[in-house]
Amino acid sequence: MKKYFKIIFIALFAHIAALHGEAFDVFKEYRKVIWINQPKQVGIAYQEGKKVFEFPVITGDDETTTDPGIYVVKLKDDNYYSRTYDTPMPYSIFFDLKERKAIHEGEVPSPALKKELATHGCIHVEPPYIKMLYDWADEENTVVVISGWRTGD
Repeated sequence: MKKYFKIIFIALFAHIAALHGEAFDVFKEYRKVIWINQPKQVGIAYQEGKKVFEFPVITGDDETTTDPGIYVVKLKDDNYYSRTYDTPMPYSIFFDLKERKAIHEGEVPSPALKKELATHGCIHVEPPYIKMLYDWADEENTVVVISGWRTGD
């Protein structure tokens, strides 16, 4: 049993180390980086490696995940409407076009209520931060790094 645990631990550590290394390379490849820390439910905008501003977020949970990874902003739409969920998604910054996942305007509840609520996989940001982020981010020239998994808070 210990042998299998050790193998799994080494494989997991190698995967995390590889992702960690890739994430730091994005600061060399892209001038603008949006870093989403899912365990802490916070986002940070970086320009040329320097923090520009920080903002609270809410992401998906284990049923409707916001998958960790490194994504390039492909599309922005300030007035997007989701036919799937029949709801407006103002200031959408799409990071996963295939799954139609975006950073967009949406309610971010207080920390006490975050345990009960989640998105369908998108990342909600409230005003005034979402407008600032939307205006600041560039299609094809901004990367979104989603780190970690959302826990039970």
